[in-house]
Parts: sequence; C-alpha cells; structure tokens
Amino acid sequence: MKKIVFFDIDGTLWDEHLNIPESTVKAIRRLRQNGHYAFICSGRSRSNIKNKKLLAIGFDGIIAACGTSIEFNGENRYEAILTAQQVKKIVLALEKHKIPAVLEGPEYVYVSPDDFLDDPYVMYLREELKDRVADIKTDVNEIVINKLSASLNGADLAAFKEELGKEFDVMEHGQNLIEIMPHGASKATGIEKVCEMLHISRENTYAFGDSVNDIEMLSFVAHGIAMGNGSEAAKGAAEYITAAIDADGIYHGLKHYELI
Repeated sequence: MKKIVFFDIDGTLWDEHLNIPESTVKAIRRLRQNGHYAFICSGRSRSNIKNKKLLAIGFDGIIAACGTSIEFNGENRYEAILTAQQVKKIVLALEKHKIPAVLEGPEYVYVSPDDFLDDPYVMYLREELKDRVADIKTDVNEIVINKLSASLNGADLAAFKEELGKEFDVMEHGQNLIEIMPHGASKATGIEKVCEMLHISRENTYAFGDSVNDIEMLSFVAHGIAMGNGSEAAKGAAEYITAAIDADGIYHGLKHYELI
C-alpha cells in the first residue's frame, strides 16, 4: 500500500545552520525506493524553497506557503494568490502599525531594503534569492504573494488583527513573529488537497514537524511525528516523538513506522 510522508523544512529537514544529516538524505531516498511518496510541507513560499542541497534529496512534491501552493513532479497543481485588494489592505495595515514584514510569493519575496538589516533569516533570503527579493514598495498590482511573515516590533496585535478582518488568519510564533495567511489555509489543507489528488487515504499519511505551524499538520495526518528538538506544542500534537534532527530523527521516525 502506497503511503505518503510530509516533511517540514526548518528544524526538521535541516537545522539552524542549514545542515542536513546524511541519515536524513539516505532515509528519504530509501522511503521513495520503497514505493512511497515524500513531500516537503513548509510555511516557506515556493520562491524560498530553492536550495539545491535540499532539493537534491529528491521529493515527489512540495506544499509551500502554508498549503497555498502545491507542486507535484515539478508541475504546479495549485496556487492561491492574494488579490491586489487584499495585498493593498495588508500593506496599508503594516504601514499604519509600523510592522516590518516579508511578503512571500511563488516567484518573489518582497521586503523593504531598510528592514531586517541584522536579521539572520532575511540576510539569508537576500543572499540565497538575490534578485528574487523585491522591494515591498512595489506597486501592489505587481505584488504576487500567497502569504507573509512579520515582526510585531511592539505593535498592538489585537488592533492589527481587527484591521485585517476575518479574511486572514494570524499565527503567532513566540512573542514577536507572526505569519499571515488567507483564512482557512494551513499545511493541513495543503495535505488534504494532495491526498485527494493522489488518491491516498488518510490512514496512509505521515508528517514530521517541530514547531507551532506544524501543529495542524501533525494533528491532521494519521501519524504525526514530532522531532526531538521540537517545541512542546508540536510534541503534544504528535502521535510519536522521534530523536532530534542531529540524532538521526528522520531516520528513526521512518524506521519506527517500518517505512524504511
């Protein structure tokens, strides 16, 4: 029976230094050799999943931008893009509340050149994506995005959420970082679409994750697997807790479920 496994990227496939354990590479390749599907399932937009070392592992598909972008066998199968009106509403709200943000799309990410100058993640984006990082001041009609991430920077979150309204969901990561998605979008909705597309029953679904934005994914699949280095929230949502990323967690998790 063909099964499908979904893998978060940050803290799951690689660590904070972008190191991918060799055991992870071998395990995922063996998983596919055994006839099962392997999918990336990330909050990152597709424009931000370009790392050659990561993609060289070999995946059947990618769910990006919290379920709003789906690729299978190198072909785009689903893309939910915010309308120009929605982008304008978000940009105006960000400006009003003085919240710096990274707008994330399938081809580009958008960020002000004056924001996040010392932020390691945005520094990585500028280095990795180069000319695929555009100015957030671009005409809103030319901004093509699925979602965005932002730093509250002391702003009133409740007031900001009220201004955005019910057409967006805001996910909090700690005290400062937030993600903003179209209402109802999540890694779980992306997984559901993929399973319908590939005719995979829910009982044959597995997912590996480590953080708060993996909770819905870990809860939705039949077998949610939290990394040993993951947050307590992720572990609480999982069926099984594997070893940490640097202790061959992916390998041990796939082995535990006899997928390899």
